[in-house]
Amino acid sequence: MELARGANALVAASAVSLVLQWDGGREVDPHALLLAESGKIRSDDDFVFFNAPEHPSGAVVLEQVAAGQAGLAVNLSAIEPSVDRVVIAGSVASGSFQDVPALVLSVLGTGGRLFDYRVSGPEAVQAMVFGEFYRRDGGWKFRAVGQGWSSGLRGLAEEFGVSVDDDETPAQVIAPGWYAAPDGTGHMQWWTGTAWAADRRPRHPQHEPAICERCGRPRAVHRVGGAPRSRSFGQSSAQPTVVASPCQWCQREVQRLMDAWRGQAWQVLTEDGPGGSRWDDLWVTLRFHMISEATGREALRSLAIAHLERMVAFAFADNQIDQQELDDFERTVSELQAATDLSTAGSLIHGLRQRMLRGRSLTEVRAGDLPRLSRPDLHLAMDELLHVDVDATQIRFLASGPKQTTGRLFGSSSKLRFIGAGTGSELAWAKIVAIRHEYDTVVIDATTARGGGSYRVRDAEYVAAVLEGALRVAKRLVLAPGQRDSRAIPQEMKSRVWQRDGGKCVECGAQEYLEFDHVIPWSRGGATSIDNLQILCRGCNLAKGARM
Repeated sequence: MELARGANALVAASAVSLVLQWDGGREVDPHALLLAESGKIRSDDDFVFFNAPEHPSGAVVLEQVAAGQAGLAVNLSAIEPSVDRVVIAGSVASGSFQDVPALVLSVLGTGGRLFDYRVSGPEAVQAMVFGEFYRRDGGWKFRAVGQGWSSGLRGLAEEFGVSVDDDETPAQVIAPGWYAAPDGTGHMQWWTGTAWAADRRPRHPQHEPAICERCGRPRAVHRVGGAPRSRSFGQSSAQPTVVASPCQWCQREVQRLMDAWRGQAWQVLTEDGPGGSRWDDLWVTLRFHMISEATGREALRSLAIAHLERMVAFAFADNQIDQQELDDFERTVSELQAATDLSTAGSLIHGLRQRMLRGRSLTEVRAGDLPRLSRPDLHLAMDELLHVDVDATQIRFLASGPKQTTGRLFGSSSKLRFIGAGTGSELAWAKIVAIRHEYDTVVIDATTARGGGSYRVRDAEYVAAVLEGALRVAKRLVLAPGQRDSRAIPQEMKSRVWQRDGGKCVECGAQEYLEFDHVIPWSRGGATSIDNLQILCRGCNLAKGARM
């Protein structure tokens, strides 16, 4: 049987073994705290951890720890009557439990496995309560908890009354959150991270399925599983699991709060990116409203993907990708993956990364980092280097209509050549004004009609980049570091166009592979203005080119 967070089950054994397993290279230390009815330990002897691996009664013992596994032995029948609960916890020395994947706590009896608890969506904390044994109707039950302490093992220990020697355990900064009020009234009070605020709230039962931990209102519970009672013994062979229904009051309030939180998160992402004080404040806001970080991470997933799409579209708007933009993309991906689960968007992120890498490569080519090809049967001058050699269809617009000639296009360090069936042309770089790609063609603007025009080639974007780089080298027009293309769109203009079009293609509504497009092409005199810019996906952009 597998328990969900907050669920509980009867422990049908007098002695159990707990096995904690996980993946990865982190080391997890298990702990146990034997609590009285007050919710505190009776003395420091009731804290079982790596420096005190066995309780004086022998009822709780840390077992041998192996790579990716730790364990405890708990003899429930030997627990003293004054002990009301046994809390099972763990801690990591570095990092957080978000760095500990596939964390599972298994409870085994003499007859085999009783139940498992998979700790899903662990928070960025260094200490965590996995579950607890508690007395009920003369027996023992187990409850899956999954609650963490950002202040680490020290905070967890002090929560349950353990006295901590400051000489042995360094003080840690306590993160903002709700903690027991220092005046001992039983209320919770908000700690800002540096001081107590005036905000207080009642402390509600934390482990009662029928009571909402957040607001204290009653909620419905129901039992799941369990076998029919035996006619001969009047007992069931398997006990049901008690599952609490979500609190209806909190669901509505959390939904309203999360709608506002998403808007704030999107503003922070687009203005600052993940990381920094404003980003940290988002998660503090969740804690203030007693909303789990797991809820925030779930809400963040679609925003993270949309932000990465926006980031790539903005980067390509000026027709070049510099190294800083590529580094920023990788940093943002890493930070967003740490904040939310992007595993389902792996192929999308890979595609965005490949676009950025290709964009960076094309930028380097345009800046003069040109390929060098070998073509022995092509006559070249002694110091002439070949950069382009592709099949091409020359398109020339005559009075009688467009004329198309198939052949081969060559670009070298000294000139541009086209060789077709029964025809050919050469054009020195000095006679070429500009080179650009439009959809599947390379457009050559020259001071003479002969050799200029359009050439339909495979991967026109790459061929145009190489020829543009060769032209700049020949004319010594290579862009200086940090210099931008003349077609660059100002950041404020990009933001306004993106907001106006809703971050999606204006033609089909797609939200992937988005590009800024000039309604009237820039090459045909279209202005770089808000009214002449729109968002198109790659497919609709190519379709537009085919129509034109």
